[in-house]
Amino acid sequence: MASEVQVPVPQRPTGKPWGVGEAAEFLGISSRTLWRLIDARDVKVTRLGRRVLVPDSEVRRLAGEVGK
Repeated sequence: MASEVQVPVPQRPTGKPWGVGEAAEFLGISSRTLWRLIDARDVKVTRLGRRVLVPDSEVRRLAGEVGK
């Protein structure tokens, strides 16, 4: 029987944006790797002044891809 991949569910309010470091840590990738994805425009971000935030929907999408 094929086992199903379990996608981790963050313990945080749905919809709250993530900082790049905390998103990378949750996804199990380096911050540099996430920055490369952001620079390549493979990940949508919101910029507030100098802060770069990753929308919760993007983190969940990436978590689904990492879990495959």
